[in-house]
Amino acid sequence: MTKFLLFAFGSGAGAIGVAFASVGGGFGATGGTSGGSGCLPLPEPTGDIIEVSVDQADDLPGIVRDAPAGSTILLGDGTYRMSGAGEAERRLQIVADGVTLRSASGDREAVTIDGEYLTEEVITVSASNVTIAHLGVTRAVHHPIHVTGGPDGDTSGVVLHDLHIVDGGEQFVKINTSGATPNTYTDDGVVSCSRFELTDAGRPEVVPDPGGCYTGGIDGHQARGWVVRDNAFVGIHCENGSLAEHAIHFWTASRDTLVERNTIVDCARGIGFGLGDGGGNDPDRDYSDNPYPGIGYVGHYDGIIRNNVIAISPGFAWFDTGIELEQAHGTRVLHNTVIHPDTAFASISHRFANTLVTLENNLVRSIRARDGSTASGDSNLEDASDALFVDVAEHDLHLLSSASDAIDQGITLPDVTDDIDGDERTDGAPDLGADER
Repeated sequence: MTKFLLFAFGSGAGAIGVAFASVGGGFGATGGTSGGSGCLPLPEPTGDIIEVSVDQADDLPGIVRDAPAGSTILLGDGTYRMSGAGEAERRLQIVADGVTLRSASGDREAVTIDGEYLTEEVITVSASNVTIAHLGVTRAVHHPIHVTGGPDGDTSGVVLHDLHIVDGGEQFVKINTSGATPNTYTDDGVVSCSRFELTDAGRPEVVPDPGGCYTGGIDGHQARGWVVRDNAFVGIHCENGSLAEHAIHFWTASRDTLVERNTIVDCARGIGFGLGDGGGNDPDRDYSDNPYPGIGYVGHYDGIIRNNVIAISPGFAWFDTGIELEQAHGTRVLHNTVIHPDTAFASISHRFANTLVTLENNLVRSIRARDGSTASGDSNLEDASDALFVDVAEHDLHLLSSASDAIDQGITLPDVTDDIDGDERTDGAPDLGADER
């Protein structure tokens, strides 16, 4: 039997309690290495190791920029604040393939790289097979971490693992092309076992333009093959009347994204594939195999969104949509639980003519279609009652034993064999939503 603990995280009066699985399988809502085979610490480093202590903070940008390919930079415990006046003297730029940046202790709360709202981007990556793990990044003017295509070719294989990313002025992890001619892309990365958090103290520092609340969790453009799993996203919203971006967002012709086993608590928007109708333009990225010829603009190609929980407090006024699909073609949305106040726009929304998606075994308040979109699947439960869950007010959306409307009510799906906690779905027909009772 899975046991549950209750932890509080956040800032001041805005601290949020979240139940998570600590024993018996899967990954929990705190984001980290508390459970699940996918959230184990990295192996001990080998090869070229560069040890850095906190009193070398001002040297760290140069150490990182000059690190040879394949080397590992181990940061001793402490908070790293760079005192240089210029961006180049403060930003950590990883430019060689295979570099790893991690804490020596393996404890992400023991090492923090603090941009102090003086550094525009705290860590940038433009090389392949880079790993950043077991540390915290906070207070960037723009992005705490920014991954881009390389100067001479695509970037691939970036791993962001067991991080605590707090208070980005813009999107916490930005995934972009290089913008060069010819353009280069950022593919086949992983974001895992991390916690993204916007605190009460950080909310006034959010960049206001465009849109009045220009922040979000992960924001990927023209990116292919990324995996986002076992993370927690907490409090990413503004309170100035403007709508923040998604906790997880891949768009502008991104492709084959897998988003699974994430927990999203009190964020303005949950998961987005695509955004807008493209204005009649061609897709932003031209894939050589042309997966859907002749249909025009596609915001996101294929991909799977499965076993995620989006839990919104009953009195939370800034939530809009849980899972948003706009010009998403071929996407499968499977076994997600999305519970929120009735004031929200929708649990799952699909929109525009090139949207062709499959929705199966989701446990939600509402599904909304607009502007000629097409969705297949009839095994979803709308109007899900609070009475199905352990404690909606505390964001614990595990099913009660009495949740007969959800238990054994799903259809068997070959690409969903476990649940958000890593428990196998082998006891009769699968349960609806992210949790298998």
